[in-house]
Amino acid sequence: MTVPILLGRFLSPYVRRVGVTLNHFDIAFERRIISAIGDQQEREQANPVGRVPALILTSSETLIDSAAILDYLDERAGPERALIPPKGEPRRKTLRQIAIATGAIDRAMAANAERRRPAAQHDQERQDRLLRQARQGFEALERELDGHDWFGDAGLSQADITTAVGVTFINHIFPETLPPAALPSLMALVDRCEASSAFQAALID
Repeated sequence: MTVPILLGRFLSPYVRRVGVTLNHFDIAFERRIISAIGDQQEREQANPVGRVPALILTSSETLIDSAAILDYLDERAGPERALIPPKGEPRRKTLRQIAIATGAIDRAMAANAERRRPAAQHDQERQDRLLRQARQGFEALERELDGHDWFGDAGLSQADITTAVGVTFINHIFPETLPPAALPSLMALVDRCEASSAFQAALID
């Protein structure tokens, strides 16, 4: 194996943010498309709890969980290029922004799982509440971005990547849940990110 192998589909925002980050750092990789729903045996071989993404390194070591993979990629890139600041208030701020974005993504994923339940078991009130919480998360990030190009002072950060991936994902599975008119700063960020080569090389599949 000459390059790392990323397991998962870019439909998953957690797989996609890893793919975008690999592209941003110009790290060549192969991708093995396995489903977060199907391909159970292959997922469990990579991760005992059966979750993707997983990144198989050229050493054959397997990294699991997108946050751990991104931490490894930042370490490999070095402190000057890392997408999460190494310490202090800038690090805490970026991690908080990422936590809001991933929390909103998780709410949308839970809403999607609720939508897939049989009609007799489906709880529309729960689905609506989960989507409302997802919107609230991105509304908070809209206020924080407040017309700036990026969340951080030093340009693109992992908060920008994760937020852009999350907005695109949610509007893909629940169209118009995050209306552009209500989130102008975020949508400008998403447009900027999605037009970049790192994102274009990791489009939703």
